[in-house]
Amino acid sequence: MTDILSIGRSGLAASKKSLEVAGHNISNANTEGYSRQRVRQTSGIPLIKDGMIASTGTRILGTERIDAGLLEKRLQSSLSENEYQKERLNQLEQVEHIFNESGVDGLNKIINRFFNSFRELANQPENETIRSVVRDSARMITKDFRRIRGTLDSLAYNIDKKLEHEIVNINQSLNQIAKLNQKIRSLEAIGGESGDLRDQRDIALKSLSEYFQITTYLDNRNNFVVNAEGVGTLVSATEVQELAFRGQDKDSSSNGMSGSVEIYFKNRPASHISEKFQNGRITSLLTARNSDIQRLQKEVDEIAFNLTKGVNAIHSRGHAFKHTIQIEGEDPNKNTGILFFKDLSNGENAGNEIALSSDVENDLTNIVTALEPNNPGDNRIALAISKLESAKILANGTATFEEQYLKSIGNIGLQTGKARLDTEQSQGLLAQTKSLKERITGVSIDEEAANMIKFQQAYEASAKVLKAADDMFQVVLGIKR
Repeated sequence: MTDILSIGRSGLAASKKSLEVAGHNISNANTEGYSRQRVRQTSGIPLIKDGMIASTGTRILGTERIDAGLLEKRLQSSLSENEYQKERLNQLEQVEHIFNESGVDGLNKIINRFFNSFRELANQPENETIRSVVRDSARMITKDFRRIRGTLDSLAYNIDKKLEHEIVNINQSLNQIAKLNQKIRSLEAIGGESGDLRDQRDIALKSLSEYFQITTYLDNRNNFVVNAEGVGTLVSATEVQELAFRGQDKDSSSNGMSGSVEIYFKNRPASHISEKFQNGRITSLLTARNSDIQRLQKEVDEIAFNLTKGVNAIHSRGHAFKHTIQIEGEDPNKNTGILFFKDLSNGENAGNEIALSSDVENDLTNIVTALEPNNPGDNRIALAISKLESAKILANGTATFEEQYLKSIGNIGLQTGKARLDTEQSQGLLAQTKSLKERITGVSIDEEAANMIKFQQAYEASAKVLKAADDMFQVVLGIKR
């Protein structure tokens, strides 16, 4: 009789537990990152009694979390790739906006206008109004070079600030994973259910994988380990190797800008690890700063430097006409050697430093048109400067100012277009992976509702077994009376 009672009681316990887990699944159907659970049970160990095998009902082995380990790793990888492409597109679109020539007078049009003004001055070398137009056109050139170069510098600075913010978030995720490792180990050591904690850890891992590519595994001591690809171990069980950031001087930075942020291990600050990360937002930000923006800074500086160098080389050879009477014995070369732009020693930071010379800025008559002294109708210098527009003096003598500038902005347009396509593709792959994982580990309301009916009926049936056993027991007691 007691065997029947034990069997009924085990059935009641199993059905009750199954109902609890089904209810837990339903309540978390819309919880981000939740993996459905189910009760693992098996038949009880049979006993031999009076030479016969007696059943002992059912046993609950525990609650099982439906896991898709390979898909989870694939999802982390897809997240890293998608975040890399999204951030890259975001940065390239900001760069592209700087060089947007549609609807506004971009640098290319301003440079053309500058050379056209010298062409007009060559036609009327004594016209002071046209000299004023030449100076105004030159001022617009210097202003737009500084705008472009300064905005590129600002983008690099903003990336540094964003990196600082991301490192703080990364360290928070690393510490959260370590704490969850400790809770999971402690709970499982006493036979507790850790499915919900493992879901929380997976969410933290997905958050971490947005910053860079990660791998996870259990080491030979059963410690949960998180690695950053190309960098090394960041979490091992409850131990965390935090990241840190520090601004560098110009010579130590990876992009040649003073104050640029580099990433280190907090406990190993001797050398930075910035360029070792793979995929994710961190890699994308560093690529934009150290490759895309740095290359454009150099190209803008090259155009600005060669423009000032080319114009100054011609302008300094001519003679300014001062409308003064030539004094006998006076040096006729005293009004020559005048620079149009400020002299730049080299091309470094030329885009920020380009400016008119003080001579031209303060006196229109210092805009030289004549090759010979005291010859107001001489236009050979102005004409020679205007011809610089079509001279191939950039890119080792293979490109004009216009060609080199259009090549630079054309490359940005191509890269932005490619980044847009890559982003769409990575988003599609990410959505596909999420869908596959959700199909395996997600909660189906219809399925759980059907399970609840099944477990409820099983519970009622087990209760009837107990009642039948009780009725039989009462009959036996009645016989003894």
